[in-house]
Amino acid sequence: GRAMMQPTAVAGSSAEGDEVVGVAVAPAIPTNSLCSFQPARMPPARPADCQCSPCNRYRVLMSPMFGVVCGLIAINYAPYVLWAPRTTISSMIEVVVFHILLALLFASYCQTVFTDAGTVPARWHEAIANDADLCLRHRLCPKSGLHRPLRSHFCSVTKRVVLNMDHFCPWVVNTVGFYNRKFFTLFLIYTLLTTAWVILTFVPRFMDLDLLMVHRSLRWSPGRSMVALMAMLTDGTLALMLVFFGGFHVRMVLLNETTIEGYSPHFDVGARRNWEQVFGENPWLWFVPLWGSGPAGNGVQWPMQRIVSGRRSSLGSVEDGLADSAKLLDLHSSSEEE
Repeated sequence: GRAMMQPTAVAGSSAEGDEVVGVAVAPAIPTNSLCSFQPARMPPARPADCQCSPCNRYRVLMSPMFGVVCGLIAINYAPYVLWAPRTTISSMIEVVVFHILLALLFASYCQTVFTDAGTVPARWHEAIANDADLCLRHRLCPKSGLHRPLRSHFCSVTKRVVLNMDHFCPWVVNTVGFYNRKFFTLFLIYTLLTTAWVILTFVPRFMDLDLLMVHRSLRWSPGRSMVALMAMLTDGTLALMLVFFGGFHVRMVLLNETTIEGYSPHFDVGARRNWEQVFGENPWLWFVPLWGSGPAGNGVQWPMQRIVSGRRSSLGSVEDGLADSAKLLDLHSSSEEE
């Protein structure tokens, strides 16, 4: 197994003569327990710009899921906006709020689908590949041919190494990772808010719960009544699921965890900093599905904490406030998305 060591920052020399920031490794630590070392003179990897996620055969085959999501939106939009009478100011305000939530939901969904989750920076990989000492300290992914940074994993669906990979989601036809995790989380949040809003404002006004149908005063055709009933049942199911599923993902963001890694106390640097590593440092853009300046960090180096006698202690930081990932063994270096 991979044992956790007590890391201490040291400076050494690589096989190429470059100074290396590393850790004092006890002889008992096996050579396959790897860290994300990096030449000291090499600046931290630059955060990637917003890029479109590459396509592959599986994503093309799963593309009808985009239509399924649009269909679920349509069965809500028709009875709520097009068919239901809106004659009072309060009912018109309800429609305005619905459109705002729906726009945020759809924008978050599109951003999740089309934003690249992030992969190994070419410059970082080359720096590791050109140093024999660093090569020994990094797992070379046999499927991609790339050295894997801390918290990165190979996605067996998209056939790529993904930075801070969480999971592959068929609903968004994309891998959720470092650069699009914000949009995925917002998609869950706004889907919950939208479905809850529809239920709270449509059911009391237009539904007869005793008969499980719309009020007869609306004089809708059986087809319209069936669509409205399907929409309410779908929204109720989604809202109930997302209370738990969405809450689970928000909790993981606040604790700096991922679905693959699970409990990761060493990366928990406080709720605010954990949140910024997903949503960015600008609070005005946290709940807006826009890229802005992207998530805090670069997906390669990670701020971290070490648990000592049940208490948390800081391990310090390096340039730009990013803790050198060489201070922590990658306990999940062999994990792949199943």
